[in-house]
Amino acid sequence: MARHGSAVLVLGVAVAIGAANVTAQQPAPAGAKRPNLRVLQALPESQLFPLMNLVSESLGVRCDYCHVQAAPDLTRTPSNVGGWVWDSDEKPQKRKAREMMQMVVELNATRFAGESRVTCFTCHRGSTEPLRLPPLPPRAEMPTTPAPAPLPSADQVWASYVNAVGRDEGAARLTGTVLSGWDERIEGRYGKVEITLGGGDRYRATLATPEGQVTQGLDGDVAWVSSPAGVQRLAASDVARVRCVAMRYRPVKVERPANLRVVGVERLADGDAYVATAEIDPVTTRALYFDVVTGLLRRDLTTTETLLLPLMEQVDYDDYRNLGGVKLPFRMRVSDGARYYALTRTFNEIRRGVAVDDAAFRLPPTAPQ
Repeated sequence: MARHGSAVLVLGVAVAIGAANVTAQQPAPAGAKRPNLRVLQALPESQLFPLMNLVSESLGVRCDYCHVQAAPDLTRTPSNVGGWVWDSDEKPQKRKAREMMQMVVELNATRFAGESRVTCFTCHRGSTEPLRLPPLPPRAEMPTTPAPAPLPSADQVWASYVNAVGRDEGAARLTGTVLSGWDERIEGRYGKVEITLGGGDRYRATLATPEGQVTQGLDGDVAWVSSPAGVQRLAASDVARVRCVAMRYRPVKVERPANLRVVGVERLADGDAYVATAEIDPVTTRALYFDVVTGLLRRDLTTTETLLLPLMEQVDYDDYRNLGGVKLPFRMRVSDGARYYALTRTFNEIRRGVAVDDAAFRLPPTAPQ
């Protein structure tokens, strides 16, 4: 429910979802520093605000429905004015929300063997008042079960994808790919974005907005963020997450999961896609949507189970164009279920084989080593 901003999130790194379990390091529980947290004490701190955003979307409300906002900064955008008093129990809606969360947790534990089968959205569907009955009059047509369509194997779908993208021979030394365009979000927030990719695990993203410039870099096993507040070297647990984000801008956008399998066909906005799923770890699944006609990757959806609601991150790719035998999308949409964080990146120009200095990816010297 909190629309927090940070340098890492501004550049589209999903620090709480996607690759949420890339290391064995135990995340700090949210209850460690929030003594008034009652139901979600054991939830990792990094998952708390993304989960609360999904709670607010499930009920179709904003943060102030449950939380007290004592001193908002009205010069900022409506979803990010701050001034929250998170530990206040003044509003009865917050007390009721605790009861409902506890009910969901207990229901899943006692009726579904601990699986997260019931969530806030199961009943609320974007409304504070759940519907008890289907609308009348009933539908005139009787529902039918369509016959299952024959599906290709995961090997066939993956081979079609790699062939559709085209052969990328890899960047020559001191050359790379530069993507330039616009980053757009709700409430009129926008900025110019430039992505630079080098050989190996080298990535640099710069977002320039009216509020200032933020740059994120990846140089092998070192990831960092530079903003007007200074330079920060990211923790080792964040490096794999940055690496996953960097791959979105390369021709082949994901490494093939070992247990990938094709499970069905789903209709997207402008065509059908084969849906292939894989279990990344016990709580994380990934669904890849490959265009039935072109073979190209159209959607990448990662779902991470939590104590209350599954966290999701969805990346949609569109407007693929041929650049010297390699196809790259000129439009990308990223969403984690919270409207404030949803972004669309539209690239005006993508240049391959551009001269790139390795120094552009290195940790700036002002950051702690």
